[in-house]
Formats: sequence, structure tokens, C-alpha cells
Amino acid sequence: MPGKEPRTQVETDLDRARERLSFYEQFDEIIRQNIASSSALLREASARLETDTVVERHAYRTLLSDLLDDITALQAQSERIARRVSDALDDLENKLPTGSELPAHPLPAEFAASAPLETSAVIDVATGKQPERTELPQATPGVSRKPASPILPAVAPVAELPPTRPTSTTLIVHGVPRASAALGLKTHIEKLDFVTNVEPREFAAGLLRLQIESARPLTVADLSGWTLADRIESRNAGVGLLELGLRPA
Repeated sequence: MPGKEPRTQVETDLDRARERLSFYEQFDEIIRQNIASSSALLREASARLETDTVVERHAYRTLLSDLLDDITALQAQSERIARRVSDALDDLENKLPTGSELPAHPLPAEFAASAPLETSAVIDVATGKQPERTELPQATPGVSRKPASPILPAVAPVAELPPTRPTSTTLIVHGVPRASAALGLKTHIEKLDFVTNVEPREFAAGLLRLQIESARPLTVADLSGWTLADRIESRNAGVGLLELGLRPA
């Protein structure tokens, strides 16, 4: 029986190369499957993230829109209340009597009758009433008479100053460039002698609104010490309102 012929070295190397090629092909297939699976997972995660982002953005947009509506309604309500308070104060001021119209309060008759002459003279001078001339009785011979009390000199009545009351002024300034300028204006107004309180109401898009409580109404001349006073231009002024604008630099 003839013997089996031995394999050559070339055939042995060729078999080994085929085995390695088969292994690399299997490994490459596994890598392709992993890449495809990873791509599908990434696409799914990206779609889910985009969906969550859209939902979250919509929720925040709805929340901010509701807050803006509430703030706008609250601001309008505050302005209506401020106008009603200002109108009520104006009506009250118009109905108050002036110093010359105050009703007189005469003294009771029993007090005037029992008061001595010196007290009556002082009361007449204070109330603006001319003292009445009284005829002294004629002296009787042989009867001593006490000397009459001296007549007090006339005293000028004290001048009455018109009453003062706190005034509320709404200051509106357009074109305020930055928050530091608005804060500087508020600080300047607070340092004025006749100002008692300054309350910021609004500052957005260059519009500044301040509510000022003071002994007298605020005027444009009172703002001359502000750093941007040279750019001020008057727009509107009325009872309880001062509206200004700032020219561009």
C-alpha cells in the first residue's frame, strides 16, 4: 500500500492563512453588528432627548407666559389703585377749607361774662374782635375810687401758614441706558430734603418708573444733580405725574 505523501511547507502556510482569514471575517462581522446596534441606540437616545427637550421647553414657555400675564395684570391693577388714591387725595384737598374759611369758635357766654377785663381784651385781640369802649362812671365827691386797670396794647394776630400734606408723584423716565443709571437716579432723589420715600415700580427695556412720596411735587429742576441730567427732556407733567425722556448720548 503506497504511503501518504507529506504536505509541503507552502500548503501548511496556506492552511494557516485560510484559518486566520476566516477568524478575521467573523470578527469583522461582530464589529459591524456592534456598530449597527450602537447606531440604533444613539439614534433612539437622540430622538428621546430631542423629544424631552421640546416638552421641557414648551412647559417652561407656558410657565413664563403665565407669569408674564400675572405680572401684567398686577401692574395694571397697581396703576389703577394708584390713580384712585391720587384722585381721592385730590378730591380731599379740594374739599378742605382754607385758612380764611375755617369756622370761628366763639367762647361761651358764661366764660366771657366771668372773665376779667384783661382776659377779655386778650381774647378779643386773638380773635380779631375790636374791644368795646366802656364808659367809666363819674367820680363821686368824697368817695375814693381804685385806679382802672391798664388797657393792654393791641397784638397783631399770628399769620396762619397754609397746611402742607405729603404728595405722591409717579416719575416715568424713558431711555435709561443701564441699571446703574436707574439706581443713581433713585439715590439722587432719596437725598433730596423734601423726599420721604422712593419706591421703584418698574425697570425694563430702558423704561424706569418710580413712586415718590415727598412734601411737595417733584420737578425737573430737582434732578439737576443727576449724572445724566444734561440729557433730560420733558414729555408730560400733571397732577401726580412727571414723565421725562433721555436723549441718546
